[in-house]
Amino acid sequence: MTKNIFRNPNTLPKPEGKWSHAIEVPSGARTLYIAGQAGYDTEGKLPSSFEEQAENTYSNIVKVLEDADMSVEDLVMGTIYMIESKSNLELLIKASNKYFGKHAWAGTLIYVKSLAYPELLLEINAIAAKH
Repeated sequence: MTKNIFRNPNTLPKPEGKWSHAIEVPSGARTLYIAGQAGYDTEGKLPSSFEEQAENTYSNIVKVLEDADMSVEDLVMGTIYMIESKSNLELLIKASNKYFGKHAWAGTLIYVKSLAYPELLLEINAIAAKH
């Protein structure tokens, strides 16, 4: 079975943390585009704390992957939109470690002033590919 190829060229600085400079998806893979996931629970309620929203957001991504017969290892790209608060970065990393383990997808973190609704503190979209 062909797998996605993680590319971290020696001519670039080594990535700090869990991300890759690039991931190559060989031809023939199924691709899943995951819309922005937020911290809503299964009943559609949004907790007020960043920690709970982060937990729910990562859990929701895993649920979408499982529904498509995929796993975290199939994630190739993601964009994290987070309300400006660097103090929440540790909580984000904690939730990421819990749900994504050591998987090093190609991702970007963007601090924003607000999201679609004022109570949203975090939103993550992603792309997965499975062979």
